[in-house]
Amino acid sequence: MATKNLVDQMTALEGARRSSNPDALTIIETMAQTNTMLQELPAIMANDSAVHTSLQRRSYPGGEHRLYNQGVGRRSSQTEPIRNWITMLEALSDVDIDLATQSGNPSGLYQSEASAFLVGMGEDQADDLVYGNHAADPRLIDGLATRYPKLSDHCISFGGKGSNLSSLFLVSAGSNACHLIYPKGSSSVGVQRIDAGILYAKDDNGKEYRVHRDHFKADYGIAIEHPDAVIRICNIPPNMDKEKRGELVELVLRYQKRLTKGIVNTILFANNDLVYQIERAGREAQYVVYPETDVWGKPVSSINGLRLREQDAILSTEDEVV
Repeated sequence: MATKNLVDQMTALEGARRSSNPDALTIIETMAQTNTMLQELPAIMANDSAVHTSLQRRSYPGGEHRLYNQGVGRRSSQTEPIRNWITMLEALSDVDIDLATQSGNPSGLYQSEASAFLVGMGEDQADDLVYGNHAADPRLIDGLATRYPKLSDHCISFGGKGSNLSSLFLVSAGSNACHLIYPKGSSSVGVQRIDAGILYAKDDNGKEYRVHRDHFKADYGIAIEHPDAVIRICNIPPNMDKEKRGELVELVLRYQKRLTKGIVNTILFANNDLVYQIERAGREAQYVVYPETDVWGKPVSSINGLRLREQDAILSTEDEVV
C-alpha cells in the first residue's frame, strides 16, 4: 500500500474517517463510488457559513538585492478575491414499515435502500462538480467546466471538432491549490444522516401508509486557491488511433509541469473513455503509464506521479470549446 502524505490525510474520505459522526464515513465512502473527487481532493471548512472566499494570488513580489547603506523598496503581491458557493444536496429514503418487518432484517433493508440513494447522490454531486452553473441555477455551484468555459492558458484544445468530444482535468489537490469545502461549524465534513423515525407518507393516490425515513444531507463546494491548480484539456475525441493517443499523453505530460507546486497531489480526472485511451497509450509505449495502489490499497494508474481517476460525470458528448 502507498504511504499517505499530508494531502491524502485531508481528503473528504479521510476527514470522514476522523469525524465524530459515525455516519459520515458510510455516506462519503458510498458517494465516492460514483464521485472519485471525494477520494482525492482535500475537504476544508469554509471561512464563512455558506461561502468560502479565496484570494487567488496573481503575482509574487519577490525580493531585492541591496548594498551596504542602501535600502530596499516596498513590494506587494496581487490577489483576486473569488467567492465559492456551498450547495445543499439532500435525499429522503422511505421504506414501508411492513415490508421492512417482513423482510426479517429491517436494518439491512434500510441500509440497502440508503446505499442506493447515496450512490445516486454521488452521481449528482459529481455532475455538479464538473458542469454545475450557479448563474443558471442558484441551487448549484460552479463546476470545473463552468470555470474554464473557453480556450485560455488554463483551457487547452486537443483539436477535436464537432459535438462528440470530451475533456480531462489536471488538478493539483491541496489546501493552497484545489480542494472541496464544507460549511463552517460542521463536525462531519458537511454530510449528515438524520433518522426521522416512523411517520406517515402518501402514495401516488394520496393515501397514507407508515414508513421509516432517513434524511441524507451533503453540503459541499469546490475552491481553487491558485490559478495554476486546474488545467482543462478539452476538444478530445473519445476514440483515437495510436498516434493521437500518444499525442494526448505528451500533452498531459507537458501541462502537468504547469500545475501548482508544493504540498499537493496531482490528479487527472477523465471519464472511462479517456482513461482507457491513456492506459492503452501506456501499454503501447511500454513505459509511460504504470499501475500502482492508492493510499486505500486500491489499484490506480498514474503518469509520472499523476494519478488517473475515472470521473464518469465528464461527458463524451461535449460541444467544441472555442
